Amino acid sequence: MKYWGLLFFSLLFLPATAQRIQIEEFAPYPKPFWKKATFTTDKQQALLDLFTQEKGFQFQIGDRILSATEGEGVLTLALPPHTDFITIKHPDYGQLTWKIPGKALKKKRRYRAYLSTDSPQKAYQSDKQWLLLTVQPEHAIVYIDSLMHPLQNGQLALYLPLGQHACRIESPFYQPWTDTLTLTDSVRLEHYCSLTPYYGYLTVETTLPDAQILLEGQPLGTMRVETGRLTPGRYRLTIRRGETPYYDQFIEIENAERQVVDLRQHSWQPLPASSVPGEGSIAQEPPCLNGTPAATAASRPDGSATERSSQPLSSVYLTAGDADTEIWLNREKVGTGTWQGTLPPGFYAVSTRKDSLESKTQYLWVEAGKPVEWTLPTPQSAYGWLNISCNEIGATVFLNGQAVGSTPCLLRDLPIDRSYRIRLEKGRKHAETVVHLKGNDQVDVNLLLKKR
Repeated sequence: MKYWGLLFFSLLFLPATAQRIQIEEFAPYPKPFWKKATFTTDKQQALLDLFTQEKGFQFQIGDRILSATEGEGVLTLALPPHTDFITIKHPDYGQLTWKIPGKALKKKRRYRAYLSTDSPQKAYQSDKQWLLLTVQPEHAIVYIDSLMHPLQNGQLALYLPLGQHACRIESPFYQPWTDTLTLTDSVRLEHYCSLTPYYGYLTVETTLPDAQILLEGQPLGTMRVETGRLTPGRYRLTIRRGETPYYDQFIEIENAERQVVDLRQHSWQPLPASSVPGEGSIAQEPPCLNGTPAATAASRPDGSATERSSQPLSSVYLTAGDADTEIWLNREKVGTGTWQGTLPPGFYAVSTRKDSLESKTQYLWVEAGKPVEWTLPTPQSAYGWLNISCNEIGATVFLNGQAVGSTPCLLRDLPIDRSYRIRLEKGRKHAETVVHLKGNDQVDVNLLLKKR
């Protein structure tokens, strides 16, 4: 009798010790009432998405072995209708026979769940880490591994694979910054970058009320003009009445210089044609920004003069959804309803704003010399951000059951009009809440960790 008791004890507890597999938060994908579903289904089978970062699972229904389709952090199973039990095996985590909660699976339906594992012999290792960037100026654009990322209020949070990542930060009128950032699994990387200003100003004063002052052929005004920021370099300054030039010279503008060209004592005489510098007389390449020719005076949001382009400019016409919608170009407001100007070739970040809503930033490619007409997206509630913090640093953040980082962290571009379950854990302390994300907005979630 004693041996039968020992045998029963062994059968009861040994499998429970070996089995380190759990299925959490099983649910069907909700069917949208008005919109088309964003997920696919199968007419003959039920589909089940199991979210996990682990490999090596084997799935069975009875004696039948199932094949899983692998995706980015997800395994998809095609299951017969009326399935109510699935056996899951793994060489490191043991075996689990999982009973489908509630009713059996139905064909033409898609389900989801989180497949979590735990092994005391195997330490958990994350393959990603958070990169937190704080940048001045706030409207700069960040490139990580050649992928462009706009900033929000001068900050950027990215969840990236471990290892080295090429980083380049640039902004008009600032010297670009480049470096290699290394992410490790020990701690997230926080980096502050302040770009070095690279621009000057020009003031021109004359005594001719009816003469146009031009910089690189772009009219600035009459009598007295002050430019906006100019990239350091060589510029052609022209003053003319009608088509007759009275002054035509090249000037050099240095970095951080406020150059004043005072022509109030100048003797104004029409210039002979032979003394006017031709287009071919420019001896050096025009100044560029970060290796790309920058915008001219006509393309600056404030109408002021700026860098010249060595390539043909393109006429650009942007149209918003209505006359009250703001148009933003490279994180600067350039107009309302419509905007028309000229831009040198390159990529431009464009978006629209209205009534505290903002469209998702899109990137417009301008080709040299070719006109562009673009209808911009209407500001709408399409995505949102979660800014998560608590009374402890380094608490693990779970979003709908999946670990996504540690506090504090910024989760971006989350689908809106749905609820997110946020759980924070650190040692024996935890906190949990449910947040409904609305619109193009950032929701600040600050929780108080308490012992279980």
